[in-house]
Amino acid sequence: MKRILLLLLVFSASTAVAQDRFDYVERHNPWNRSLNAAGIRRDTVSNSYADIHFVKENGGMTDYSSSENSWTIGARTASIRHFNRLSFAGSFSYDYFDGRDMCGSMFVRPGCYPVDVLEFTPGRKIRENYAFSGAVSTVLSENWDLGARINFEATNLAKRKDLRHRNTRLDLEVMPGLLFHKGVWCAGVAYIYRKNNERVSAKEIGTSAESYEAFFDKGLSFGVLERWNGNGTHLDETGSGISGFPVGEQSHGAGIQLQYETLFGEVTLARRTGETGEKGLFWHDYEATDFGANLSWQIKSGHALRLNYSWTKLDNSENIFTRETIDGITTTIYYGKTPIFSSRESNLNLEYEFHKTDCWNMRADFGWRRTDRQSTLYFPRVKEQQMDEFVFGGDALFHLGKWELDGGIHLRKGDFEESAFEADSDLETGEYPVQLTDYYNYMNEYLTATRLNLSLGVRRNIHHFYVDISAIYEHGFDLRYVAQPNRIRAVLSVGYNF
Repeated sequence: MKRILLLLLVFSASTAVAQDRFDYVERHNPWNRSLNAAGIRRDTVSNSYADIHFVKENGGMTDYSSSENSWTIGARTASIRHFNRLSFAGSFSYDYFDGRDMCGSMFVRPGCYPVDVLEFTPGRKIRENYAFSGAVSTVLSENWDLGARINFEATNLAKRKDLRHRNTRLDLEVMPGLLFHKGVWCAGVAYIYRKNNERVSAKEIGTSAESYEAFFDKGLSFGVLERWNGNGTHLDETGSGISGFPVGEQSHGAGIQLQYETLFGEVTLARRTGETGEKGLFWHDYEATDFGANLSWQIKSGHALRLNYSWTKLDNSENIFTRETIDGITTTIYYGKTPIFSSRESNLNLEYEFHKTDCWNMRADFGWRRTDRQSTLYFPRVKEQQMDEFVFGGDALFHLGKWELDGGIHLRKGDFEESAFEADSDLETGEYPVQLTDYYNYMNEYLTATRLNLSLGVRRNIHHFYVDISAIYEHGFDLRYVAQPNRIRAVLSVGYNF
């Protein structure tokens, strides 16, 4: 035992110096984050790491559907490797999440779809997440490279208290690409295919006489509030032969890339369609257009500038249909659809980075998001909301021999406006449906309140091993609807660089 302790002491006293972290190596070559994996051969730096981590989060400064008391344990690995005529990049991660007193959205990713289902009984939620990504690039000829990238994610979620529900979510993305390069010029093209689906299966197994309600959100928190197994929530459709509430979407698109020396640009455009329901019975259909553009300039003296912009247009409609049963066979007859919700979202991010190998890394960033949402549930009566969110700040990382220190500060601020009007139309309509105002006010304040975010971390490198401890503290100002102004996130990870 004494010999083992002595060996550990000698091992920990090593004078190893830290190497650049994986995230910087990944950022350094913009092709690593491009949709076109053929371009990962435009760099020759290889880097890999693996770690296990534990995360503890506490505090009420969070969105309505998150936990004020949660922990996560997981493992992950990522790698970029270059060989003679072949380059690889990939990652794998697993996370186990345990959150207490959770309610709100029943989806794995609240806000991912244009409709949502909420429940109101706080309880424990368990979530397991598996994620895998892989990319390969190979030489076709002197001036041509071929590549492909695949991203896959599977998530299981379960709530352990009535109103209970189980979720399964699958997300797959495939992107083959081709690259032409000659001298300091590169040009590429990639195809994008993505498909994801999620199913929410709810049930009530307790003996309480309490009536559990759910809210079906059709946009801007307008919708149907009733018992969870009522017709308006679509959580109990066993009579229609449908298990749970299914949502699915898929998209097709393309991206083009152009690089001159260290100046890189990429533009992508994708068309996305989705629906709720299955087996010939569909309650909603939506369409979206996703546009993205990014520009990166890697200055040879260690400076870098990055600009990212994205724009999304989404329109959701509710189907009008009847169900008829003749001779024991039930068919769905569709008469049309009515638009109920639309949104337009713009995101702009600007980042400056200064890096000196084995010394420091500093970044400053600015972000802006504009969201315009419109509810037309009872056209020609229209409800609108415009929201702006801003964030700016910076972070720094210092290498001090075997030690690394990092810290950051960010300030968030936002604002929103509401309006209502009646469009020119001969149609007659009634009163708007119920709005879940508590949820609506909470989320508006959480997204737009002034928030200060402080982070601090320390890492000890031991040969290729490392131990990393970090924490993020967030404070919200002048809150009315969010009950607590503070939140802290602490992370402990042990890893290996190779």
